[in-house]
Amino acid sequence: MRKKFIFVALFIVSLGCFFFPKTASATTFQSGIDDSAQLLGNDLANLEASAQGLASQTKAGIFVVTTESDQPADEMARSYLADKVGAGNNGAVLVININLRKVYIWATGNLKYYLPSSRIESTLDVVQPALSANDYRAAVSGFFDKVSTYYQKGIPTSRKYTVDSETGKVTFHRSFQPLALLIALLIALVTGGLFAWNIYRSYQMKDRHAVWRYDYGHNGELKLTKQQDILVNTFITTRPIPRPSSNNSGGFSGGGGSGGGRSF
Repeated sequence: MRKKFIFVALFIVSLGCFFFPKTASATTFQSGIDDSAQLLGNDLANLEASAQGLASQTKAGIFVVTTESDQPADEMARSYLADKVGAGNNGAVLVININLRKVYIWATGNLKYYLPSSRIESTLDVVQPALSANDYRAAVSGFFDKVSTYYQKGIPTSRKYTVDSETGKVTFHRSFQPLALLIALLIALVTGGLFAWNIYRSYQMKDRHAVWRYDYGHNGELKLTKQQDILVNTFITTRPIPRPSSNNSGGFSGGGGSGGGRSF
């Protein structure tokens, strides 16, 4: 009797596991504010909470760094974000270098699509004036607000894409347009046919029965000459090509990420 009861209980549990869907566990994405320059003061706790909320919304790591280092802001942004989330993974960081008076934003993974260089420049339009006015809380809050707004607007592209609800991974889809392909094929066939017909008409003789042969044996002529090139002297000129500064203020988007910075 006892064995029968255990068997029935196991059978019911098995049915429950089969028919009832599993509840997905919520993924916690990293966030944090490294206020080494001590610019945020009493606002730090509230801003950290905002960073965590934005990380959950965007499915990406969200970070802010304030520093007095001599390291360029763009280099610090890249290395810091890669160390926190891994190279190429979802994340964005705002680096404020109070020593060099530089600010830089760097985004990778899914956020590099939501934050192309144009949107980063628009974000800096909000962050830079606040930093110039020494309002560091407003600068960080403005960064959070712009990232949230652009994420809600979606990726600025005409291509179709899907976003994984758990990981935030963005997948772009190729769109096949048979009508456009058919029109292009017809245009190519018509253009090629007209070209071939035009060449044929240009070389067609008035009398279609006439046969014209060119006496290449009698009219042909071939002359061979011997020529030798002598190298007399060579001149080689060189000039250094300056590398672009890694601390420029322009923004860019590339395969590894999207970034931009300014002075304040």
